[in-house]
Amino acid sequence: MSHGEFDRYSETCFDQTLRGKDFELIARGFGEYYHDCLPSDRSAPILDVGCGAGHFLRFLEISGYIHAEGIEVSAQQAERARRRVSLPVHVGDVADFLEQRRGHYQVITLNDVLEHIRKDQTVSFLRTLRVGVDDGGSLVVNVPQAAGLTTAFYRYNDFTHRLVFTELSLRQVLLMADFQEVRFVREKWPVKWTPRHLSYRLVRWVWYRLLRLIYFIEMPGEKPPSSWQTRIVAVAKP
Repeated sequence: MSHGEFDRYSETCFDQTLRGKDFELIARGFGEYYHDCLPSDRSAPILDVGCGAGHFLRFLEISGYIHAEGIEVSAQQAERARRRVSLPVHVGDVADFLEQRRGHYQVITLNDVLEHIRKDQTVSFLRTLRVGVDDGGSLVVNVPQAAGLTTAFYRYNDFTHRLVFTELSLRQVLLMADFQEVRFVREKWPVKWTPRHLSYRLVRWVWYRLLRLIYFIEMPGEKPPSSWQTRIVAVAKP
């Protein structure tokens, strides 16, 4: 990943994709995926790699994690994050940063970052992150789901995107990076007994059944995706 690509990332791409979206609402939305992969100890050290404008750091902040911090290659993005959160935000190369903090973090998170890494650098990048995780800690990787019909749009809507993943390929690359145990987190929606929310959940249930039928028709006998949620969240242990 070339740092130069992200010098003006906020103004050239990020601001356009998030135009009109509420910062706090996006931040709180991480709870749908991070409901069981963060430490119960709110003083545990956590590093958000590629923290962007600070949405996930804000989620950690409002969740009470007092020793969380972020790192960014884009000074422009980091400055925006600092205006939104009180947690530390560093700018620089993550390999150099973690070399000084070997085994320091109980959790390192990677939200919408891995799809930006060149394929020939993906395994070495994940190994770099592994250096910073303590013996009982974990790496949490959050990437777009490759199985959906909108995946191609997402893949090419950002010029810096290079990859998309299935659960199988994400597990594969994590194991190649010497992580020993990989599990996946299923999306957990808050229960809202409103007609609008229930209708939306019904439509999504029908849509997922239709996707499964499409895969069955096009690839009879092949194992379909195990999840149809829009994102894949993997928890990997060293």
